[in-house]
Amino acid sequence: MFNPDKAMRDTIFEILRNDGMSISALSRELKERGFNIHRLILTGYLRALTDMNELREKEVPPAKIYVPIRGKEQDIYEIIGEHSRNVCSGHDADLLILYALNKLFKRPVFLDELRHAGVRNPPDARQVEGDEKEEARRILSRAKLKVPDSNPAYVADAPAKQSHFEDLLSQIICDKFDFSFLIQETKQTKLIPDADL
Repeated sequence: MFNPDKAMRDTIFEILRNDGMSISALSRELKERGFNIHRLILTGYLRALTDMNELREKEVPPAKIYVPIRGKEQDIYEIIGEHSRNVCSGHDADLLILYALNKLFKRPVFLDELRHAGVRNPPDARQVEGDEKEEARRILSRAKLKVPDSNPAYVADAPAKQSHFEDLLSQIICDKFDFSFLIQETKQTKLIPDADL
């Protein structure tokens, strides 16, 4: 579903990248991209993003320059890829990425999607064909994503990845909501005093 606020926010971050821009320059660039916003409204929007610690304001007299604090937001593929590599490594991480995307999307996953998540080589997993592959392709086309006909699609038949999948989801949620300080790092064993002493 189209969200105009998110589209404008993403466009602002795409324009600013790491260099930053003044309000005047940003306003001109947004107008060229189809966002006709009054400068006062844009100024308020940029100040709100600054208050949310998404932008940094630098004084470069006579103007103020707005610079992103963080880079572009990660999409689901990048998040799954990054956190899978924290849970396990190498071939196991690639299979976990495939398994996680299969579970989340409830469909086969194309090689292009896996590559977007950081998988370099085709996985050692079941390749799907026929109706199963075409249904997955239709789902992506409804989302305005194109996959070439030659692009293979895979399904992970690895129930052993279930525990890794739980670790992956836990890590993503912990990172997203920043509650790592609430997690017990190690299990503490209770010392039982010796009654004979």
